[in-house]
Amino acid sequence: MRNRLSLLILLSVVLIAVSGCNTFSKQPQITRAAIDPPVLKPGDSAVITLAVKDRHKIVERIEGVVLEDPRLTFKLRDDGQDPDEKADDKVWSMRVDVPFQAPPGEFRLEFTAFDEVGTPISVRDEHKRVVPLQQVLLIKIEYPPQQ
Repeated sequence: MRNRLSLLILLSVVLIAVSGCNTFSKQPQITRAAIDPPVLKPGDSAVITLAVKDRHKIVERIEGVVLEDPRLTFKLRDDGQDPDEKADDKVWSMRVDVPFQAPPGEFRLEFTAFDEVGTPISVRDEHKRVVPLQQVLLIKIEYPPQQ
C-alpha cells in the first residue's frame, strides 16, 4: 500500500513537472507587435514596437534579424529614449531607416527575447512544445511610382 501511494505521489509530481505548473498567463509573452508604417519606400523611417507581458521580469533584451539577410540585426530598447516612450514599461521600440539601395519586396523580421545571461527565453506554445519567445513581423518595401 505504501509503495502504491509513493508511486502515485511520484507520478503526480512528474505529471505536474511535464505538463508545466506554469500556465500560459505566467510565462512571458509578446502581446502586441507592430511596424508603423507597415509599407515603406527607400529612405523612409518606421518604428517597430513589441509589448511584452513579463510578470517575473525575465526579458532583459529583445533583438531582431532580417531573415532574408541575417547580417541585418536590430536591438529594441525599453529605456525611454526616443522612440521608446517610457522606460521599463515592457514596451520595446526602435526606429529603423530603410536604406536608399534597399530592394523592393516583403521581408520578415524575427525578434527574440533574451534573459540576463543572453540565453533566448523558452516558453511553451499552444501545443505545449518548448519554443523560443519570438515574434515575426512583415515589412514591405516599395519603390515610388515612376513619373
